[in-house]
Amino acid sequence: MKIYGRVQLIAGINLIAYLAALYFSTGVHTGFKLDDNQLIGYMACGILLSLLGISLAVKTMAKRKVLVLLLLIGCFTLLLLTMFNMVSFNEAFWYFLPFVYGLPFVERGEAIEFLLSVTWGHTKGRYEEVE
Repeated sequence: MKIYGRVQLIAGINLIAYLAALYFSTGVHTGFKLDDNQLIGYMACGILLSLLGISLAVKTMAKRKVLVLLLLIGCFTLLLLTMFNMVSFNEAFWYFLPFVYGLPFVERGEAIEFLLSVTWGHTKGRYEEVE
């Protein structure tokens, strides 16, 4: 799997884990709750989902670099919303704790690997992704 695909995959898993944490933290049989404590989290997830959709359609390397950075910022935004208690969770959040706190750092590593491979993988006048 190419590095760019791994960046997209990790961002997608982070998005799914955060949405699951939001869904299951609303209580028993409540479903999605759009109050002021969780609406910010859903909006950030929507932005990250939009970035993931755009990243699937981008073909040029310069735009991919920008989108990798934006996906990284989106993943860390979800982490910061949780760390600064801007989105409220209940006891069910503990199931998703390793994903919400760990995946942004994995995303950071993959993003750095992608950016370095693009920068140093100079071949025949074009920037290509090195596998």
